[in-house]
Amino acid sequence: MNTELNSTYRYQIGGSLPPDSSTYVVRQADSDLFNALLAGEYCYVLNSRQMGKSSLRIRTMDKLQAQGIVCAEIELTGIGSQQITAQQWYGGIIQELISGFDLPINRRHWLRDREDLSPVQRLSEFIDTLLLHISQNIVIFIDEIDSILSLTFLTDEFFALIRHCYDKRASKPDYKRLTFALLGVATPSDLITDKNATPFNIGRAIELRGFQFHESGALVAGLMGRSNHPQALLKEILYWTGGQPFLTQKLCWLIAQSGFNHSQGVDTIPPGEEPKWVEQFVQKQIVEHWEAHDDPEHLKTIRDRILRNARDSERLLLLYQKIIQYGKIAAINSDEQMELRLSGIVTKQEGYLRVYNPIYKSVFDLNWVSAKLIALNSSPIRVDKATSKKAKIPQDIKEIEPESWNNPPEAIPIFPIPPSKRMVLPVDSRKEPWWWVGLMVLIAASAIATSLVLGVRSRGGLESWELQVFDHLMRLQPQEEPDERLLIVEITEKDVQAQPAEERVGASLSDRALAQLLAKLESYQPQTIGLDIYRDRPVDPNYSQLAQAMQKSDRLFTICHYGNPGVVPPPEVSGERQGFNNVLLDADDILRRHLLAVTDASPCQNQYAFSIQVAGHYLAAQGIESHLNSDGYLQLGSTVFKTLEKNTGGYSNIDSGGHQILLNYRATNQIAEKITLTDVLNGQLNPEQVKNRIVLIGTTAPSFNDHRWLTPYSKGQETVQTLTGIEIQAQMISQILGAVLDQRPLIWWWSEPIEILWICCWSLIGGLLAQTSRSPRGFLVRGGVAIAILYGSGWVLFLQGGWIPLVPAALALVMTGGMLIVFSRFNF
Repeated sequence: MNTELNSTYRYQIGGSLPPDSSTYVVRQADSDLFNALLAGEYCYVLNSRQMGKSSLRIRTMDKLQAQGIVCAEIELTGIGSQQITAQQWYGGIIQELISGFDLPINRRHWLRDREDLSPVQRLSEFIDTLLLHISQNIVIFIDEIDSILSLTFLTDEFFALIRHCYDKRASKPDYKRLTFALLGVATPSDLITDKNATPFNIGRAIELRGFQFHESGALVAGLMGRSNHPQALLKEILYWTGGQPFLTQKLCWLIAQSGFNHSQGVDTIPPGEEPKWVEQFVQKQIVEHWEAHDDPEHLKTIRDRILRNARDSERLLLLYQKIIQYGKIAAINSDEQMELRLSGIVTKQEGYLRVYNPIYKSVFDLNWVSAKLIALNSSPIRVDKATSKKAKIPQDIKEIEPESWNNPPEAIPIFPIPPSKRMVLPVDSRKEPWWWVGLMVLIAASAIATSLVLGVRSRGGLESWELQVFDHLMRLQPQEEPDERLLIVEITEKDVQAQPAEERVGASLSDRALAQLLAKLESYQPQTIGLDIYRDRPVDPNYSQLAQAMQKSDRLFTICHYGNPGVVPPPEVSGERQGFNNVLLDADDILRRHLLAVTDASPCQNQYAFSIQVAGHYLAAQGIESHLNSDGYLQLGSTVFKTLEKNTGGYSNIDSGGHQILLNYRATNQIAEKITLTDVLNGQLNPEQVKNRIVLIGTTAPSFNDHRWLTPYSKGQETVQTLTGIEIQAQMISQILGAVLDQRPLIWWWSEPIEILWICCWSLIGGLLAQTSRSPRGFLVRGGVAIAILYGSGWVLFLQGGWIPLVPAALALVMTGGMLIVFSRFNF
């Protein structure tokens, strides 16, 4: 079928898209960045090259300007980075601001009058005395921020100045109108080493992902003449590119142009042939001879970033090799992993690093890695065909062609072998009986299997599997009712937008709204109020009654965040009514542990967690006090909170510092009754919902990025289910209350000797099943029944709170049985 190509539709390969571009794909990052900047939040977008950062900046600027916000952009590469002095660099920034905001200022005269000031002091005075004279809200976009890495002078002062502008909001209201957005290809640690002066811990990270199918409708129009099902064609394009913006635009353009014939129009791809057709097209037009096809450069940019430094390149190549071989590895945000992610070749998905897309995997395969490592004087990597279809065979080894398989080589002559003269040995009358030999073999095989399993387990080789089983058992717990002792006042996106942005100052809850909320709640006599919102600045002097209420209330508890730099607690709340809200994530980003206390909680003024503070206050009203028992464990009433050790349960060598326990999630779709801020302020709250209960106040608005906490329930769903931060705190508080008041079990575990004995027993069971089975098939049947019994016992114990070794026991059973089956089959 021939049809007309959409000649008015233009994909753009490389460069920045204008705000009205028909091929611009609107992503989640568009709304995240726009709403955050509109609310006065500092933002940063740090990602690999050619991910659409500049196009995002241009479109966001256009939308902000339509809202009456004045914007300016500073592209640092335009200022220069080679052979430039600090004075010239800061002067260039000032000139960009003058031009961007069209200020009637003579830069040279202005700078000459301030020659006694340092370059950063001049920029600071420029912002304070000239820029803030603009009456509207101001947003400054600083793009290509990574170009500072090529400067010959330190730039920590530059980022410290940005942080200083944010800090001055508390003392000089005009600074509330000034907001920065930083964009580039770097990590925060690359850009500034002083964590106390960095703006990245007060700004909001905007996650810029690749194109998703449901977002990419703008790309369909250009493919309409190429296929009767352009959506199916686009879906295959996104599969091969992984949604990488540059590659997606390029592949769309190549496909749209490929079938055009001036005399016959456009050749249409046959229906249902899209997957095969796109695969062949990608191989021919992009993968094969990729260096010649890579124009404008994209794949070469990735290659050059990985190979730019010989010392770092070897580590990056070895890490990338591991990702290809295993398909994925746990993301731990190490320097090497972050650098590899910034190259664009890999991406983080659900706590794992994976190759970004099939095109990268085809171009940068194991053969490519091997060649580059050899060039770096590393050992060559052996690549077999099972791993890579493009494995190269050394020149001195000839590969057998498939055609030759039907022509076997000449037969080798066979000569008769005379019978051997065997020496007949006398029978030893003291030979051990058969059952004793079988027992010794069983014990030996069991010892070998158990030792191997324990050795692998001690090095963390089974931790991922054991944690997955833990999550599975957690999801099998019977459904429970919501905790009626709790009430959650949630601040939704609608609640946030209902508050004037100048009152919120980038927060989710303004002083005025908080004052009204606390007054309303206090009148209904709750037992405890927990405010799970950072308030690291003093209350506005216009709300002195709020400050007094926070100081005097004996039922209000607030959060802080320990660490360097951390988040300080509200200055109006005493240390006894503070608690840190730090959480402990495992390597797969799932929250399974509950931290109750630490030794050093600075800058917090209390060593206990927010959850134990709130729950403890509620329990104290019922005459239950907390103390440390003789073993040093925290105890509430008769309930002892035994702490985790570094090798507890399925964990291996974890950091067990502080008072950690396992979090036994309440099996319910909603941990507690919820009501919105607006409903409370509008009087739609029944006093009985509050009286004598714990009221938790927290943000559930997605724009504040506190809604993506993964739990054991997240991975077992068709779509990833996450909890908000306030729901996590509610789960922790509910666990404490349930354990003390309802005798709901805490998660417990066996000591290491008992676990070893348990694994050894199942190893012996596997050996006995193998010895009593007449065939491997019989062992498989009996072994399957044994593993089912093992699983059932683990599930029953988990319902009582017990976490026992299931994966190690099953492996020991299979390994011992397998060894004995092999022994019996080959008469070893």
